[in-house]
Amino acid sequence: MSDAGRILVVEDDDGQRKLLVAVLQADGWATFEAGSGDAAIELLDKGSEVDVILSDLMMPGTDGRGLLAVVTERWPEVPFVVMTAFATVDSAVELLHAGAHHYLPKPVKLPELRIAVRRALEATRTKRELARLRRKVGLPADVVGVSRQMQQIFETAIRVAPSSTPVLITGETGVGKEVVARAIHGASGRDNFVALNCAALPPNLVESELFGFKRGAFTDATRDHAGLVEVAVQGTLFLDEVAEVPLVTQPKLLRFLQDGEFRRLGDSQARRSNARVIAATNRDPAEEVAAGRMRDDLYYRLNIVHIVIPPLRERPVDIPALADQLVDRLAARYQLARADLTPETVAALAAYRWPGNIRELENVLARALALRSGQRITVQDLPPEIGKVAATGVVGAAAPEPTLPLEEVERRHILRVLEATGGNKLKAAEILGIDRSTLHRKLKQMHGAAALGM
Repeated sequence: MSDAGRILVVEDDDGQRKLLVAVLQADGWATFEAGSGDAAIELLDKGSEVDVILSDLMMPGTDGRGLLAVVTERWPEVPFVVMTAFATVDSAVELLHAGAHHYLPKPVKLPELRIAVRRALEATRTKRELARLRRKVGLPADVVGVSRQMQQIFETAIRVAPSSTPVLITGETGVGKEVVARAIHGASGRDNFVALNCAALPPNLVESELFGFKRGAFTDATRDHAGLVEVAVQGTLFLDEVAEVPLVTQPKLLRFLQDGEFRRLGDSQARRSNARVIAATNRDPAEEVAAGRMRDDLYYRLNIVHIVIPPLRERPVDIPALADQLVDRLAARYQLARADLTPETVAALAAYRWPGNIRELENVLARALALRSGQRITVQDLPPEIGKVAATGVVGAAAPEPTLPLEEVERRHILRVLEATGGNKLKAAEILGIDRSTLHRKLKQMHGAAALGM
C-alpha cells in the first residue's frame, strides 16, 4: 500500500516475526521489531513513533495483555492489534473491551492481517486529525465525531470561524446544532456568545427581544431596553429555530444582516452592531420559503455558509465515542460513579435508530447510569425499545457457544446484523466496523448473500 505507516511487530517467535515484518515491508510499511512486551515498551519509551502495534498474546515476561494495558494507558492513540493461537470468543471480547483494536487468530491469514492493520492505521489518522482539528478550532468536549460527515463539519468550522459571515446550521432536533455553533464561536476569537430560541417566545416579543425597545414604546416599557443584537456586540448571536421568526420581523432582521443597522422598537435612532449571526433550524428552509413562512431574501442572506448535521442514525460510527463522552459528563453532573459500557451495549446503541438523536442518547445513558445493576452498563440497563434491537441479534440474543470457531461466530454475527438492517449492506458495514468491500468479500466467502436472497 502506498500510504502505509509505521508498525511495531511484537512476537517472541523469531521466524514468525521476520515473516510478518517481510510481508508488511513489502506492503510499504516502515517496521519496528520487538521480541517481547518488555522490549516493545523500551522501544516506545525511547520515543519511537508508531501508528499501529501488532502483538502476539502469549509471550514470556510482559505478555500481550500486559503490553496492551501499558499502551492503553501511555499511548492511547495507537491502535493495538492482537494475534493469538489460543482464540476463544471470551478472550476476544475481553481483549476488545480492554482496548484492543482488532483480534486475529493464528495462524494469521495474510488478507485478514492486511485489512486489520490498514483499518488500524485509518483509526490512528482519524484520531490524530480529530486532535489537530480540536486544537486548531478550539472544539469543546461536546463535539465528538470520527465519521466522514463530522470531519467535514469540523473543517468547515475551521474555515468559517475567523470571518463574520453568517452561518446557517440545519438538522433534526437533538443533533447538536448549538454545540457546533458554540464551536465556531469558540474558534472565532469573538467576545460573548448570546443565544435566543426564537420558538420559545410569543411572536409579538421576538422583535423587542432582538432589537430592544425605547421607554414608552408600549404599555409596560418603563425604561429603555437593549436587545440581544446590542448585547452581542463583538460577539456571536445564535438564533435557534430561526424559521420561527415572524414574517413581520424578518425584514428588520434582514436589514441587520445586510449592514449591521437596526432600530429599537419605538425609537427613530438607527444603531449599529457587529454581532456575527449563526442561525439554526430543524426545518427545511427551502420548504419554509416555498410555503411563504420565510422570506427568500432572508434565507439567501443566512445561507451563505450552510452546515447540515446528519442525524445520529446516519453516522453510527460516532456513537461509541459519543456514548463514552456522555457517560463521563453525566457521571460528573449527577455525582455518580463512572461506569463502562459493555461491548454488547455499545453494539446495541450503534444499531438503534435514535429518532431523538444525541439528546435521546444522553437521556438513555443518564437513565442507565442511575439504574444499572452492576459495575458496568449492560444491555439489560437500557430501555426496552433498545433491548429489542439486541434481541434481533445485532448484539447476539444468545451468547455464542465458546466451542464455536471464530469464523463461525463471525459468520453468524454478520448474518444477524444484515437481518437487523433489512439487508442494507452499507449500514451493516458501519455497525460491523468494516468497509463495504470487505463485507461483500466476506459474504462471498460464506455464501451469506445467497442465503439471505440478496
